[in-house]
Amino acid sequence: MKYLICNLKAYKTYEEMIIYQKSLAQINLKNINFILAPTSIYLPLFKNSNITLCIQDISLNENKSLTGDILISQIKSLDVSYALIGHYERKYYYKESEIEILKKIKLCLSNDIKVIYCIGESKEERNRRVEYQVLERQIAKIFNKLDNKELKKIIIAYEPADLIGTDTIYDILKIRSMISFIKKLVKDYYGIDIIVVFGGNVNLANIQSLTALREIDGYIICSSILNPENIPKIITKMTNS
Repeated sequence: MKYLICNLKAYKTYEEMIIYQKSLAQINLKNINFILAPTSIYLPLFKNSNITLCIQDISLNENKSLTGDILISQIKSLDVSYALIGHYERKYYYKESEIEILKKIKLCLSNDIKVIYCIGESKEERNRRVEYQVLERQIAKIFNKLDNKELKKIIIAYEPADLIGTDTIYDILKIRSMISFIKKLVKDYYGIDIIVVFGGNVNLANIQSLTALREIDGYIICSSILNPENIPKIITKMTNS
């Protein structure tokens, strides 16, 4: 089954989230690997549901109870299954380093929380034709420090930076090439058949063209799933491809 990862980022007030929760309960999610990543304060709303939960970021502190932090033990108590690590916005706005990303991934995996690891090149890197080297570095910096058992608990989210939150028209053949490259690299060097999802303003208008790419194992979406009425439509396009 394909993956549909819904990253709600910092959207929705409490009242809006209650409405969203009720709408999700009416949607048939049986034919899809549905993963919801709401703002952390809303995770408890879904604790006793059948929805697979993902947290958008974690704290590196394990034993210190510091103001504002969310500890791994707290995440586990909410039955969270995944953590979103390395998102472009965290790297760009919060200057998150590859060292921090690796530490967060190791912390999650050592606590039985699977990882959705975000990678992607910038437009400038693509213009310089170093995009493949960029992805190889982003993968190697993390994967070289993990064992085979840990690697099997990682999903790669390929999100070119210039596509996030924009209406840039997709180069479908380029997307196919990049995802094929990721899968072959991980298979050749680490012996893993990695799951790769694609993100970058995926919406109802363009997802049909993306479903033709058999290399894509699913999608990570924000804007288009903020209206829950769009979710069944997206699932239909994904499952009928």
